This record gives sequence, C-alpha cells and structure tokens, in this order.
Amino acid sequence: MKKHFVLFCCVCICKIAPAQRIVLIEQFTNSGCPPCAASTPPVFNYVNNNPADVVAIGYHTSYPYSDSMYFENPVESNARVSYYGSFGVPQSFVDGNYYSNSSSSFIPVMANTINTRKTIANKYNISNVNTTISGNNLNTKIVFESLSASNVNDTLRAHIVVIEKNVLKSSYAASPGANAETNYEYVMRKMLPDQSGSFLVNRSINGKDTITFNWPMQKIKNNTQVRIVAFVQNKNTKEVYMANMFSTNLSTGIAENNNEQCSLQAYTDPTLKTLTISSAKLKNTANIAIIDISGKKVFSENIEPGEIVHLSTSAFNTGIYFIRLNDGINLLSKKIIIE
Repeated sequence: MKKHFVLFCCVCICKIAPAQRIVLIEQFTNSGCPPCAASTPPVFNYVNNNPADVVAIGYHTSYPYSDSMYFENPVESNARVSYYGSFGVPQSFVDGNYYSNSSSSFIPVMANTINTRKTIANKYNISNVNTTISGNNLNTKIVFESLSASNVNDTLRAHIVVIEKNVLKSSYAASPGANAETNYEYVMRKMLPDQSGSFLVNRSINGKDTITFNWPMQKIKNNTQVRIVAFVQNKNTKEVYMANMFSTNLSTGIAENNNEQCSLQAYTDPTLKTLTISSAKLKNTANIAIIDISGKKVFSENIEPGEIVHLSTSAFNTGIYFIRLNDGINLLSKKIIIE
C-alpha cells in the first residue's frame, strides 16, 4: 500500500456559503474578431485566478463574424445583448449595471473594479443542493436565500445558466471562428428555463426559494467542463445582487457517496494538515485525479482496494479543485477549496 505523508497548509472541504459578494462578469465575445482574441482571454484568466471573488459567463454574438457557438444558442445570446444594449465585442459587464465598457478598457481597471465591488454586502446567498449529470441529463437544484429586507420591494429574477468551462476549437468539424483563439471559456450553453429567469417569491429576509431543473443537454462538447452559474438580478435596474458557480457530479445514476459499489471520501486532519483521499468498497484498481478549475489535471495516481492517499497541498495554488475517482465502472467527484 502506498502512502504519502506531508505536512503543510490546511485544506477545507465544504459547500460555498459565502458572506462575501461573488462578482459576475458577463463577457460578450465572438470567435471571429481579432480584438476578442486579444482581450477576452485576459478577462477569463483573471476569473480563473480569483475563483473566490468572481465568476463569468461568455455570450457569443452574431457579430462581427460567423460564430458556431452563437448559432448553437442564438435566442438567449441575442436576449442578453438586447437586455444590456451591448454595442460591440469584446465588451465586459460587471454585476449588470456596476460597470460596462469595452474589454480593452476594462482590463487595466479590472482588479480594482472587482475588489471594490466585492466589498459591497451581497443581498443573497446562493447554494447548490445538487447538480448532477446522469447520462445526457443535467439535474440541478439551487437555493436562493434573501439576506436583505429591501429585496421584498425589488423585481428580482433568479438566473441559472449552464456554461461549458472550456470549449476547444478543434471540437468543431468546421472552425467556429477565424481569430487566433484555440479554445473558448465560460461559453453560455443554456439559460434555465430561458432568458427570462425565474421569479423569486420569498424575498423577505431569510426567505428561501428552491429552484429545480432537469435539462436534456444539447451542444455540449465535453461533459466534464459543464458548470452552473447562478445569479440574482434586479430586472429593472439590471443590478446583480449575488452570483456563484457550481461544478457538476458525473453520475452513473447512483447518488454520490450512496453507491453500493464504491464511494469517494476526501477530508483533512487539522493536526497533520493533510488531505486524505480514500474509497470504500472499491474492488478494482481506480484512478484518483485532482483537477483545477481550468480543467488541468494537477495530480493523478492509481490506487488499489483499501489504499489511502495522504497528500500535501503545498504545491497547489489556492482555489477550487475537483477530486475524481474512476474505476472503469463508477465516476465520482468531490469539490475541495484550497485556501
């Protein structure tokens, strides 16, 4: 049995229940325009490097050039363009009405804009009860909790958006666009139920709305890249009150950690300061992988039945990671946050 013991910084494993505001960037872009290739990636790189502060959605537009990702969902992309009156690409909107400008103008002030905005108290908590892909169906249940008594007077909408974190140009038989980008991030695939969002009923303080959807997935190129971005927006003022992003569990149809064949555990020891990974009832050799939020695999090792892995996170950057176990029959996932 292989064991790895190292002492280092603590890891916490939890669902995100943020007191701090998480800021939303809505990025309007196009896979054919050269300025988009220059300015959109730096915006998304900032999001990738600051997952506790900011999340993003990328809307691909019909202009100025043909874009395959736009044609895969033109109605909802056009709706967001019309809602904001977007004047061109690349263009960045921060929390709806807080900031908007061309992305080339946004990049120099991006960090200051996000850091200033995140200090403003959020008016909602958004938490994930369950988001699972089973076969070709995405099931998601999100709870929206009001944190401000003033919300009862506002016309609010809950938006649940399916995005594909990373889409390769090579995944299309024909090029989706003619600019220099080879991959496209945070691509909007579907707004649930549509671009209108869902009306929030329980807006008084501590009021909760639980919203559930089942979506037969379409146009997704890689199921492992599917994420949910949820946000609350004032329909009239366009202000976004809070946002959050959630990963998906890839399921064989049996609920995570309630699988008779195997289950995945990941936890920390506050004394040893180690991340411990194990799998109960494992009968076959399995691969354990740790993947960062960009989809890059940062650790991979095969384990045998009964084996326990102890890892240090000293080599990892802070942020969100996903632990995945694959024994050829089951594919299980856990989210961790390294702080």
